[in-house]
Amino acid sequence: MTSINQQLLTTLTTAPILDRLCRADMARLLPYVELKELAPDEVLFNPGDEADSLYYILGGELTLHSSMPSDITLDHGYLGEELLLNRASYTGGAKANSSGCRLLAFHGEDAKRLLSQDSTMIDLFLASYTRHHDQEPWEVNLNSEKQTQGKKGLVTLLGWLLVFTVPLLVYFLTAPLDITENARTFVSVFLVSIFMWAFKLVPDYVAGMLSILVVLVLGITPSDVVLSGFQSSGFFMAMSIFVLAVVIVDSGLVYRLSLLLLKLTPCSTFFYNLMLTLIGLLFTPILPSANGRVGLISPLLKDLLSSLKFTAQGRDATRMALSAFFGVSLFSSIFLTSKAINFLVFTMLPTQVQDSFQWSDWAQAAAITGVTLFALFMVLSYLLFNTDKHPELDKSQIKLQLNILGRMSLKEWGAVFGVLLLVAGIVTTSIHKIKPAWIGLAIMFIFLALGSLSKKSFREKIDWPFLFLLGTLIGLTRTLNYLGLDQLLANKLSGLQQLMTDNFYLFVLVLFGVILVLRTALSTIATIVIASSVFLPLANIAGVNMWVVGFIILTLSEAFLLPYQSTYYVLFKGINSPQPLYHEGAFLRFNIWMTLFRLFAVYASIPVWRAMEIL
Repeated sequence: MTSINQQLLTTLTTAPILDRLCRADMARLLPYVELKELAPDEVLFNPGDEADSLYYILGGELTLHSSMPSDITLDHGYLGEELLLNRASYTGGAKANSSGCRLLAFHGEDAKRLLSQDSTMIDLFLASYTRHHDQEPWEVNLNSEKQTQGKKGLVTLLGWLLVFTVPLLVYFLTAPLDITENARTFVSVFLVSIFMWAFKLVPDYVAGMLSILVVLVLGITPSDVVLSGFQSSGFFMAMSIFVLAVVIVDSGLVYRLSLLLLKLTPCSTFFYNLMLTLIGLLFTPILPSANGRVGLISPLLKDLLSSLKFTAQGRDATRMALSAFFGVSLFSSIFLTSKAINFLVFTMLPTQVQDSFQWSDWAQAAAITGVTLFALFMVLSYLLFNTDKHPELDKSQIKLQLNILGRMSLKEWGAVFGVLLLVAGIVTTSIHKIKPAWIGLAIMFIFLALGSLSKKSFREKIDWPFLFLLGTLIGLTRTLNYLGLDQLLANKLSGLQQLMTDNFYLFVLVLFGVILVLRTALSTIATIVIASSVFLPLANIAGVNMWVVGFIILTLSEAFLLPYQSTYYVLFKGINSPQPLYHEGAFLRFNIWMTLFRLFAVYASIPVWRAMEIL
């Protein structure tokens, strides 16, 4: 290790405030750290300059021209805290003294994100700032917030108008139909939730809770039916996977594995793209949230683009962005544990079908779809974005990041143990007859009992709103079945039932069209709920394997044509600001091809499913 790298390592692990970071966050911070040498009397920044960096003094002295009555001489500590305190520009100026100065510079929004995630650290940086200045650092831009609220006002008004009118119309217009009063009431209540989801009037779980509350108050179904989602194996399996994911991420295991894979990657654009895609694939079965996976891969992508010095918005940078994004999102339906919404479809299957499609069986049946999507993605990205550049990644930085991480901690070994125990338990289900959900629950108990997951992490890092939504959705779909609405829909759609039996290829095309129409107005979750509620009962009556139809719904519902249709793309798009890294137009055009490839991959899977006697 060079002396410079050793100094970086020592400073990051021993400097005040920085020593509060965990090793994984120190390693993530490293790409945004620069060792800066100031010549005697050289200016570091002037009053009013953009506050884009935080500095830590390693040696020498600086004069800080602050708002204090006199200038301040600094030979240790921090300056430039404005970066972390929401100031657009520096309050004062800083210049090296006659002996010069050596500093560590922490640059940009990514450094800000890592250094400000702990409220105690923010308090400490605020204290450092106030020692240098005699004014409050906070700045809030109220005008931009008012403009945003104004744009949303009309859409929100339309949404509430539909909430209060359409369900009532449906309730009265369905009076002549041969359905029960409770069924009519439930349909109207469920429509209220659908419009709330479509227009984002309230958080998703609140809309689901409203339907549950009305069903309970009006006695539409017994409480053990509408609340059954909260005692289902799918709910507990999802909760267990969320807990395992938090332990894996917090331990730094995922980041360590990513660095090790990059260290072993040959110096080639093709292999860097392949490795990014494979890292995303590695995340997919163990992190049950596409948003979470995007949050992990985005900083890694920015680090790579910076290290490889690809031209911003160029073909190489856009290809890397595609590899990162589709690596974490393309295979969401391939593994049962990839997204929590998969458990909703799983719980809608009959018990005997659930037993036939546990984790390993699900992955095996879905493998042909996943392999087809992977092959088509790699070929198309190569044909459209390949260049003759031969970049080289600075492996010394990766080695330093691994040195910062040090040896594997007990938490990392615990995470490895949890993953292996879950996989072993699932694979041997046929021997011990214990449901995977209860194995996952046992692992969660072990983590909590041994302190691998703190009370704070259990409270703050588990996606409780989504788990609550999942429980309500499972209960609402079972309420729909209890009221006989699934059979009613199946009878009304007997033509689709016949189509499913006579020409499954054409049925898939019709299903694809229905999902694309639904996705123009509804979120992925709402689309999956509606499509599953309609088409899974049809499959059951037609004698078609319900898992196949449910899997196709999950695969096709992940497709999007416009950015607003995908929450995790909106999150990923954040790396493109304030300075664009990839060409968004080329990215979205490529995504249209991938939408069509999803349909092609399903078609390619049908003969295999028939050969496996699944279909």
